[in-house]
Amino acid sequence: MRKKIISALLCFFIMAVLPLISAKNGIAPSDNEAAAALSVTEKNEKTNPNSNNNEVSEENSADSNNNNEENIFKILDTSSGKVISVKDREFCYGALAYEMPPSFEAEALKAQAVALYTHFSRLRNIQKENPDAKLKGADFSADLSNGQFYLSDEQLRKKWGNLYNDSIEKINSAVNSVFGEVLTDESGELIDACYHAISSGTTENAKDIFGSEDKHLIAVPSPTDINAPDYLTKCSFSDSEFKEKMSSLCKDIKLTGKPENYISEIKRTSSGSVTEITIGGKKFTGSDIRQAFDLRSAAFEIEYSDKKFTFTVRGYGHGVGLSQWGAQGMAEQGSGYKEILKHYYQGIQITST
Repeated sequence: MRKKIISALLCFFIMAVLPLISAKNGIAPSDNEAAAALSVTEKNEKTNPNSNNNEVSEENSADSNNNNEENIFKILDTSSGKVISVKDREFCYGALAYEMPPSFEAEALKAQAVALYTHFSRLRNIQKENPDAKLKGADFSADLSNGQFYLSDEQLRKKWGNLYNDSIEKINSAVNSVFGEVLTDESGELIDACYHAISSGTTENAKDIFGSEDKHLIAVPSPTDINAPDYLTKCSFSDSEFKEKMSSLCKDIKLTGKPENYISEIKRTSSGSVTEITIGGKKFTGSDIRQAFDLRSAAFEIEYSDKKFTFTVRGYGHGVGLSQWGAQGMAEQGSGYKEILKHYYQGIQITST
């Protein structure tokens, strides 16, 4: 159980700190790398997709029971310090709108809806069993003022403009069609349903990225990701810029001599993400370098040429679990949401709570 908790928290952290949203297409993790990362929400009443009946309240104004319609997610809003309560269905509306653009195929939207409901429900269960005092009774934290994990109806109206009505209808329809469905293992326990925006072309093993074995989160092909916008990105840094970035990561690092000799060794996963890289005689993780240089993923190559270091990066996010663009590709090819979920999460059951 301890390993599962650590794995879940690592997954959530990555999706929170390094969001899986595509700037061009409005995609968020868990973490998601994210995705799956992570990733979270917008809302509207299912009976009227265009209404503004969002059930959001401070923590002392709502109670949960065993009915999904009345269960609530408690979110510690880091911008205000308050714990906000959101009904499960309403949360899923906003979470899906945060994670995927409404232009995505319906089956991809459904798959993401099930994955995110599983992910956050698992975080809620973890807090019930082992509450973190820093969360003040909440299930997780988010900067709601900046739309982290949760997009309010007001935020969505600003984001979508004249496309709001059609967009909210597609999002709500996807959630309503699968609401209450979750991913479980053979014992009925919720799995760690990580997700991310774009894989390198193959997803990652959880053990390689998070350090903890998870038989449901193993590497699988995701070939349509290469068709995603900005699947391949590049960014360059001069010698001085490179040194500055590395110094912020490690104050006592010494980069002397020829720049082309700064990097001496790189280790990768079978899917291409950097697990260890030696720079200036010191070892760093791929995640360290990704964060220091603001890269879209740890699946990168680096070379020194023309007096600059150039990173070539594949994908977006931590690469574990469901690939959002991969799900879109499968849906475009005719796969249903259950087929998509069983591809990215191995050996799972899709059940209703």
